[in-house]
Order: sequence, then C-alpha cells, then structure tokens
Amino acid sequence: MFEAKYHWVAASAVDETEIKNLSQALKVDSLTAKLLLQRGVKTPAEAEIFLNPTLAQIDDPFKMHDMQRAVERIQQAIATGEQIIIYGDYDVDGISSTAVVYEALMELGAKVDYYIPNRFKDGYGPNLERYQQLIQEKTELLITVDNGVAGASAVEFAQKAGVDVIITDHHALPAKLPAAYAIVHPRYPGSEYSCPNLAGVGVAFKLVSALLDEVPQEMLDLVVLGTIADLVDLTGENRALVKFGLLALQQTQRPGLLALAANAKLDLIQADPETISFGLAPRLNSLGRLASGQPGVELLTTFAEDKAAEIATKIEQLNQKRQQETEKITTAAMNQLTNNGGRHLVNVVAGADWNPGLVGIVASRLVEKTQRPTLVLGIDAKTGLAKGSGRSIAAFDLFAALDPQRQLFEAFGGHQQACGLTIKKEQLPQLQRALDQAADQQQIKTAGKDKLVIAASLPITEIDPKLIKQINLLQPFGPGNPAPTFSFTDFNVVQPRMIGKKKNHLQFKLQGEKHSITAIDFFAGEQGEAFIRQPTAFKFVGHLTLNRWKNQLNPQIMVADLACDSPVVIDQRTLKLSRKLFQQSATYFFFEERHYKLLKTYLPLNGQLVIGKKQLLSQHFARLVIVDCPPSISEGEQIFSQLQVDQLELIFYPFNLQAGIKIPTRTELAQVYRYVVNHQQIQITNNVEKMAAYLQVKPQQLNFILQMFFEAGFVKIDNGLMTGCTSQRKIDLTKLDSYRSRLQQLKSEKILIQGKSAGLTNWILRLLTN
Repeated sequence: MFEAKYHWVAASAVDETEIKNLSQALKVDSLTAKLLLQRGVKTPAEAEIFLNPTLAQIDDPFKMHDMQRAVERIQQAIATGEQIIIYGDYDVDGISSTAVVYEALMELGAKVDYYIPNRFKDGYGPNLERYQQLIQEKTELLITVDNGVAGASAVEFAQKAGVDVIITDHHALPAKLPAAYAIVHPRYPGSEYSCPNLAGVGVAFKLVSALLDEVPQEMLDLVVLGTIADLVDLTGENRALVKFGLLALQQTQRPGLLALAANAKLDLIQADPETISFGLAPRLNSLGRLASGQPGVELLTTFAEDKAAEIATKIEQLNQKRQQETEKITTAAMNQLTNNGGRHLVNVVAGADWNPGLVGIVASRLVEKTQRPTLVLGIDAKTGLAKGSGRSIAAFDLFAALDPQRQLFEAFGGHQQACGLTIKKEQLPQLQRALDQAADQQQIKTAGKDKLVIAASLPITEIDPKLIKQINLLQPFGPGNPAPTFSFTDFNVVQPRMIGKKKNHLQFKLQGEKHSITAIDFFAGEQGEAFIRQPTAFKFVGHLTLNRWKNQLNPQIMVADLACDSPVVIDQRTLKLSRKLFQQSATYFFFEERHYKLLKTYLPLNGQLVIGKKQLLSQHFARLVIVDCPPSISEGEQIFSQLQVDQLELIFYPFNLQAGIKIPTRTELAQVYRYVVNHQQIQITNNVEKMAAYLQVKPQQLNFILQMFFEAGFVKIDNGLMTGCTSQRKIDLTKLDSYRSRLQQLKSEKILIQGKSAGLTNWILRLLTN
C-alpha cells in the first residue's frame, strides 16, 4: 500500500443559501462563493476586501514597535554623514530586505553600504567577529534586516562600543531580547500590529515607507520575492503586498530580475507565486547556499545591464550545481534514516561532506518523504561544528522544542516551522534526545498526519478554463490562503507515464465524457510506477491550474496527494529472466528451494529471502517479489487470500513450463497404444525421441501418454524396458490421477503464466483484499 501523506478531511459544510446569496451579490459562480465562505469570508464587504486588496490595506508603519525611534536615528545618521551598514541575510528574504533598505537610503543620500553574512564563515544572524570587524572599519550605525533578535551578544558589543543597532526582524522572539537601540518587529511583546506575519522584507519595507513617508510602490517587485519565498501567511497586509508585488514584478524594468528570468526561461509578464517559489527564489538562494549572497543585492539593485547579465549567469551555474549536490545529500540522508530504522519521531541526520548551504532543502524533502520533523546538518571536519537547518510539520513546534536547549548551540534562530543552528558534533546525541522528549511533550505520536482539506468534489465535465479563472480570483495562494484542493469524479485514467529527465514525475490523463484533463504528480517515484501498472487501485486529490501551451490555456491538475489503500500488484512475468528484475531492495520468495539455488546469484545484497509458503504467511511484507510460479491455482488462492503485503510483484518464472503438452486426442492415444502393444521390451530410456518422431508427436506429449498408460496398466516398465500389455478392461483415462493433474496444470499455466495482465492482477487483488 502507498499511504496518503496527509489526512484528507472534507471542508466544513457551508449553507447553500449563503452560497447562493454571496454568489449573486458578487456575480461569481457558486463554487467560488463556497470557497470564500470556507475561508471565513461571509459578507460581500469582506469578499470585496479579500478579492480586491488595495494599497489602503497597507498599514501605517508607525504602528510598529520602535518605528519612530528607528526613523529618527536613521535620519540623524543621514544628516551627519554617519557610515551606515545594512546587515542582511543570505536567503531570498534577507537579500531582498537588504536591497529595499539600501535602495531607499541611497535615494535619501545616506552614506550606506551592506553586508550579507557568509553562511559558512558567519553563520546565521549577527556574528560577533563580523560586528567587531565592521566597527573597526568605522561603521557608525548598524541596521539589521531579516535577522537580529537572536544576536544578543553581538548587539550588546556594538552598543557598548558606541555603535547603535537598529533591528528589523520577523523571526520568533527569544525570552531575552537584545539590548538594541531599536527593535522593529511586528510581534514585539505588547504591540498589536495588524499583520504580525510580515516577512523580513515586509518589515524592511515598513521601515522604508516610514523613512520616505509614502508607500514606495516601485519596490514592491522586491517585496514580493521575500514574502513568497519565506512562506509567510498570505493574509491581511501580506495579501496586498503580494498582489501588488506580482503586478510590479510583471512590469519590472530591473535588469537583474529580467536577466535572472531570461536565464531561467521564465516569462515575468505571467509571473505568479509559483514563478517565484520554483523559478526565481531557488536561483537567488543558490548564491548563499554555495557561495555568498552579496552579489544578490547587487543583482537586484543595479541598473547596469551587463553587470546584471554577468551575475545572473553565475547564479544559473550555481543553481545547476545546487541541484546536483542536493540530490547526493538527499540520497545519503535517506540511507541514514533507513539504517536508523525509523526509531525517532524527529529525524536528525548529519554528514561530514554535506554542504550546510543545502541542508535546508534536504530537510524539506525528508519532511515530505517521512512526514516527520527533520534536522539535517553538515559537519565541518576541521572545527567539529555541525551547521544545519530544520523543517517541521504542523503538529510540531520546532522553535518551542529547541529554544529551551540554547545551551547546546553555538548559534540558533528560527520559528515554529523552520530553524537554523550550529552545534558541536558531540552534542548531536543530546540534541536527538531533547527532540525526542519534545515530541513526547507535544504529543506528536497521537497528532496524526497533517490535514489536507478537500474543498469539493468536481466531475471532470465541469472543469474548464472559465471555472479555473473564477477559482483564481482567490489568488494569491500560499500559507494562510492555500490553493483549494479537490477530489474528482466521472473519469477513466488513460495514458499514465513517467516523464522528466529522470523519469520521476507521473503524468496521466483523466478522460471524461466530453474531454480529458492532464494531471501531473511531481517526484512521484515508485508510487508513480505503481500507479502506471494499477491506476484503478489509487485515489488522488489535487489543485486546478491553467497550463499555457502554444497560446492556449488548458486545465491541468497538480496532484497534491496520491494514495492506495489496497495492496499494489505489479505484473513482471517473463519467459526470459534478466538481472534487471532483481535490482530492487525487496523480499524475494521462492516456492521451491531448487529454484532459488538456480537464481541466488541474481539476488541483490540488500534483498531478503523467503523459501516455502510457511514463512510467507507468518509476516507482513512491504515489498514482496514472487519469483517462481505457484504449483497450482488452488495453492495460489490459498496463499494470496492469507498474504499480508503492501506491494506484490509477480515474476512467476515457469521453471517447469509444459505449455507444449496438450491433452491427447483419442487418435493419438490409440496410435500409441497400438505401438506399445506391438513392440515388446523397448529400451525406453534412450528411445523416446525416436518413438516420438515415428509416431509424429512431441517427446513431452509421448512421455505424458506413457505416464497415463503406466497408471492404467497398459504398459509395464522394468529396468528401463517397456512392455505393452493388452487389456480387455475399459478404463476411463480422464479419471486417472495423471490426467487430472495435467488438466489442472494446464489450467494453472493458462491463468498464471499465459493469462492477461489485468485479469491476473485483479484476481490476485481480490484475494488479497478479501
């Protein structure tokens, strides 16, 4: 079985009268009205605000804690010509935050520069040595963006050295706040800012808006980058920032963004959240992951096209390298988890050769694969320090689990769903124990899977571009406003196949009464392969999108989750064995030991072996391969009706194939009978082929007839000599054991070896699920 990654739950029921009234008031279809009501948008006035955000929804920046104090200090620094350094971060949020503040201060005539910490040398957040260096280089005011609240020691040093630090940040606040000159934070204790979930770039944008005394709309193309990339809730002010940010991105004239998009083959005119999430953000992040994020700020702020093209080319090369290295680390990390046997509710994996800049991506992948919170760390062989990132699930507050353990860390910061940390490698076992205890305290074991809310069930015939455009009125989708997930009815699955360079994405079509719709499940892997062989065993849910191809907009389903509650039966039958059939990690079963001995060199080192049906029925198998063929249909029925298995693969190699032997005709029987009666003392051992040629039957057929005659008493065989016996008795040959056995064998071969794949797999599936 392939379990669903999520727990599918139906959306709360909505009153049909409310749907009708809202649909009529807004002049939208009933499905869109239903989706609005499911999101808590109940009145036309609320819907207007939700569907059509305006700049008026961007709140007064001075409502944020310490904003007035921060603005006055920056204005003072500009007026007196103080050297200002913007201390950013190496991810997209940090780079875009730095670019926003740098661009604004340059516009105001400030003496300003920026510094993006090096992930490998400086780590996450304020670095004491780096602060010391910057102050030695005559920095007079430090402004942090997208970091700072976790840098108490560095901030304290700067303040004591006479350099004020203004912190702008959005990360979870520690119990003890840094003694900074000002802390601008949307969730500062005691403050009630209208949008507490701003990204780092959102907070930086508020600072800039306060400094400029206006909303600088020309910077919204930068604001949307960090807001989407940092996965903050797209509600309230964030929704307005993203909506207008996407419009700005679609019309941007920034050479850096244009060059970045061109290299990625992205059309910014059609930019949406996915353009950032899967196109621009991974490329910008590759700078900080493999090199330095510093050129990223220059890319976003330069107006020199040649410089922009140069940086964008470097980024594209780094991004390709990132993809390759990430695959290697992911494979090694999964092997660690497999070897650990899944003993822990929170995954902690570390490797000496793992790039700390890529472990966050790997952590996200492992969470997706295992549905468990995950920390992935790269160990520096010289220092013995492990630097890493954590990603979590909805049921586990990662920050709450790690915050009490700060004594273990050299550096730490993050929020509920993600974190970054540095720790001595010898402390890793203690970190694992602390996380295991936190998992028990937060009752992660009983929390179950993350929920996936199914908005509605849609017949395929109702899905068209018009419907999807109505649904897209609810965009931008993201955390806090997820794309609606649907189940589907009235279709047949056709043309399932694996696509992509590595053939690891599943694509299939849903054929309805009037038209078909393509569905795609990225990184489906083995699950996709099983789906291709047995699509009717699977169920799935997904999001509706519009795919643009040759200026045509076609509906498309992005599979959100794919599951199979019943065992999967895969037909691998063959009359010619190949080592390719034995490359997977699985349990290989043989009915007869002599068959195993013939093939034991074919079996993989990581495979398990079971011989004989007694062992077969005493345990549960995740993946079972039956190599030889059941002796009979009845024995097959007995086994399959008791077998406990998730995935069953059938090779059914016929070591004793007798398909060439048919039930003999009366003419053939009479012909052989006359021969054996008229020939005495025949040396049977060496003469079967000559006899068969003379009688014009196959040797196997002759052997079978002679076996019947021996049982009936028509021949005697003594010391290899066969003598025919005349008999006046009438014997019904069809009642002989040899005849019945052969009849049963032919029936078994017809079904088990020669039968059509669909018939065989469906027959076995029914037995497995009885």
